[in-house]
Amino acid sequence: MLELIEEALVDAPIEVVWNDLTDPIALAAWFWPERMQTEARIDLRVEGAYEVRSGPASLAVAGVIVALEAPRMLRLQWRWEGEEHATDVEIGLEPAADDSTRLRVAHAGFLTADERASHVEGWSGCLQRLIDRHAAWVGGA
Repeated sequence: MLELIEEALVDAPIEVVWNDLTDPIALAAWFWPERMQTEARIDLRVEGAYEVRSGPASLAVAGVIVALEAPRMLRLQWRWEGEEHATDVEIGLEPAADDSTRLRVAHAGFLTADERASHVEGWSGCLQRLIDRHAAWVGGA
């Protein structure tokens, strides 16, 4: 089976990034593009269910929380709506310099290279939106 690893440096403290991952309202605000009108629900406990859904795109991913160690690690069973095959996602967080957070996504269990490539693209965009959510505003008068 194939896997991917994506990493990001987020300009926010680890507790804030943890909240972005585990609070349904915060997660829905950045996980998919705004046009997707994302909704999320999370039962934040081991064996708790989660779901991230876009009505306009008829798209949803759901599963259960396999393990969690707040605010450093979240492991999920990941299943797209309408598919039987589930994959595994582990998100790790570490404090970094200047009160930022290093985030690492390890996503394993892909059956094909195309499936993996699609998720590389998806996670890359997803993490960029999280980075942008916390990017310092630089502008002129």
